Amino acid sequence: MQFTFETSPARVVFGRGGLRAALPAEVERLGAQRLIVVADPSHEMLAREATAPFAEATVAWFTGVEQHVPITVAERAVALARQRRADAVLSIGGGSTTGTAKIIARETGLPILAVPTTYAGTEMTPVWGLTRGGRRETGTDPAVLPRTVVLDPDLTDRMPRRLAVASALHAMAHVIEAHWAPGANPVSSALADEAIRALATGLRSLTRESLREAGSPEAALRDPVAAWVGTPIAAGEQLLYGAFLAGGTYAITGTGLHHTICHVLGGTFRLPDAATHAVVLPNVLALNVPAVPLAADRIAHALGADDAVAGIRALLAEVGAPRTLVQLGLRADQLEEAIDRVNAVLPIANPRPVGHAEVRAVLTASFGEAA
Repeated sequence: MQFTFETSPARVVFGRGGLRAALPAEVERLGAQRLIVVADPSHEMLAREATAPFAEATVAWFTGVEQHVPITVAERAVALARQRRADAVLSIGGGSTTGTAKIIARETGLPILAVPTTYAGTEMTPVWGLTRGGRRETGTDPAVLPRTVVLDPDLTDRMPRRLAVASALHAMAHVIEAHWAPGANPVSSALADEAIRALATGLRSLTRESLREAGSPEAALRDPVAAWVGTPIAAGEQLLYGAFLAGGTYAITGTGLHHTICHVLGGTFRLPDAATHAVVLPNVLALNVPAVPLAADRIAHALGADDAVAGIRALLAEVGAPRTLVQLGLRADQLEEAIDRVNAVLPIANPRPVGHAEVRAVLTASFGEAA
C-alpha cells in the first residue's frame, strides 16, 4: 500500500447552540477587532443577533451575496473589506456566502471564521470559485480555508425540506466522487464511507419525520415545505456531521467529472447548485460503476443497498429529490449548448475515459426528456 495523505489545519467547533455559545469566544480567539460580516439577506437578522455581543468589533456588513459568486459581487465585497480596513471575515450563511468570504480572503489574506447554514461543506475546503462572463472559475488557495468553523445543527435545522434534501445530496455527491477523484486514498475513502452512511441515515430519518407531521405521504408530496420545516434532532445532527466529513473529504481528494458538469450547468444557466448535483449524481455514478467495481460495492454498503446506482436512485425517490434538469429550468434548446460547454473542458479526471459520447449520455439522461 502506498499513498499520499494531506489535510489542511482548521479548528471545528460542532454542537447545538454553537452560534451563540461559542461564536464570541471564537472571535476573541482569532484576535479579530475589525470584522467584515458576510451574510445572505435571509440570514442577516440572525447574524446581527449573533454578533451583538461583539458588535463593537464589526466594522462592515456585506449582504449582497448571490449564487455562484458573480465577479461583480466578489469585487464589491473585496472593495468594502479594504475600505473598512477589516482584519477578519465572519461568514454566516450557505455555500455562496462562504464562497464570497473566500474571495475576500484570497484577495486580502484575511482569516475567515465560517458559520454555515447549509450542508454545502465548502467551509472545510481551500477551494474558491466565482462566475465571470457566464463561466465558472475555480482554484485552490490555502488562504481561503477558514481558520475556524462553527457547526451548529440548530442553524441547519432551519432549512426548508427541499433545500435540506438538495443540500445533503450535494454533500453526498462530494463523497461518492471522492472514491475516484484525483487525490483519493484509503483514508479519504474511509471518511467518504462514513459520510455516505451518515447522510443517508439523516435523509431517511428526515423523510420519516416529514411524513408523520404531514399526516400522509400524499400531503408531503403535494407541499413538502409546508409539511415539514426543521429536522428531528438526530437527523439534523447526522446530516451536519455527514456534511462536515464530506467537506473534509472533498478537500483531500478534489473533484472530477460530476462536479465539472455541475459547475458548467450552474455557471452557464444559473441552475440551483445543490439541486443540480442531486440530478446529475446518479447518471455520473451509472457511467463510472463498471470501471470502479470495488468502490461501487463500498458505496452500496454505505447506502445500505445491494447496488450503488439502484441505492442512490432509491434514496432520491424516497426523499423526493428533483430528478431532471427540466425540473430545474433547463430548456430543451439549451441542452446542446450544455453538452458543448462540458466538452470544451475535456479532458476531465475520471476512472472511465470521457469523450463527447459520454458527456452527451450523462447530460441527456440528466435532462430527463427526449431532446
